[in-house]
Amino acid sequence: MKHQNYSIITILILSFFCSSSATAGGIVSKIVNSPLSATGTVKGAHTGVNVYLQSSKAPGIEFMNPSVPGYGIPAGGRIEVELQSGYKRIKTVKLAQKSIMLVTGAPQQGLPGKKVGYKVGEGSNPNTFTITPTNPEGLPAEQLMSPAPGAKIDPVRNQGLKVFHIGLLESAFINDGNKGSINVRIIDGNGKTIEQGSAAIEFIERPVPQLQPSNFPDANRNHNWQVVKPGDTLGQTPNTLPIAVTLYNQAKGVPTEGMVMYKQGILGVGVMSTQQLMALKFQKPEALARYNGGLILQDTDGDGRLDPQKDRIIGGVIGKAPNGAKGQELKSLDIHRAIDLSRPTTAFNAKFGGIFGGATMLLQFTTGDKRGKYRPTLALLSNPDDINSSDGSLYTFTIVAK
Repeated sequence: MKHQNYSIITILILSFFCSSSATAGGIVSKIVNSPLSATGTVKGAHTGVNVYLQSSKAPGIEFMNPSVPGYGIPAGGRIEVELQSGYKRIKTVKLAQKSIMLVTGAPQQGLPGKKVGYKVGEGSNPNTFTITPTNPEGLPAEQLMSPAPGAKIDPVRNQGLKVFHIGLLESAFINDGNKGSINVRIIDGNGKTIEQGSAAIEFIERPVPQLQPSNFPDANRNHNWQVVKPGDTLGQTPNTLPIAVTLYNQAKGVPTEGMVMYKQGILGVGVMSTQQLMALKFQKPEALARYNGGLILQDTDGDGRLDPQKDRIIGGVIGKAPNGAKGQELKSLDIHRAIDLSRPTTAFNAKFGGIFGGATMLLQFTTGDKRGKYRPTLALLSNPDDINSSDGSLYTFTIVAK
């Protein structure tokens, strides 16, 4: 998969909960679909995935907290990322910066080699990336900070390596078989493996609509892990940002050809909260009962409003809050009493929206009356024409109330 080599490598978005790992362990938490691909985990398609790291002190999603430092690279050492099984190498594509990116945070900004100081190469076999610091002193985690514009104004700036984005501007692999496994190794200057981990992901038979976190709006700031007070509203309370999401329609075409450049977004999409649905006396179908936080709808008549009785239900919100919390609410961003429905990503960033496509949706979230972590999960139906279908792509945001 090839794209023009723009400076997008300094600005990344990524997903955390869009696909499930079959196994995971060590410093690898899971493998998920890339936020810049509508088909990154489809069987037979070009590989577009993110490999998420973790630590024993901050497992899983907790490792993405900006207050938790990521990994560095030891002096004289390197990192190896091996696509061990389930991935067919495209020999005409080099293992280089275009085909892998180091990333910090989630969603977050990229760590381009020329800016932060590393080179990408091929390891002892054609399925292994090597990441080697250009400085003999290595790359300490505190020096691994993204040069993306928004990173400099994040309340807490991410430090250290937390994610590998495989298949960024160019994919060197094709998903081959039923599942793929990836191993990550951090090696010191003596050639000893000091940290390692692996995970596997099951490939999906056909594309599903994709919902991914985005940091294209607001100068590429990190919209996740915002810290507010109980009762504050992201996107409305001063010094907060709305939650930003990228939407890709269900891709069409032959996996290795027609899908590789698929960019179509899902337009006119927004979220109606449980409170809004109750105000309309709308009874959710039993098949959608799991969406306790609201519904994701697509405006089908173009009136700029959402109506669960006539508009298309394409997913929902699964809310999780501190015990006993009341008042939490996720819904479409209110701009002067008008809801902001998803628009082409080019409306937020003309250059990068043109490269990667998709549609961007902005949401506001009000924390409840209790302190703690609020974690709304946005999920799209695997088949948007069937409300009885299971969840396909999904992502969980974290909002901290103190």
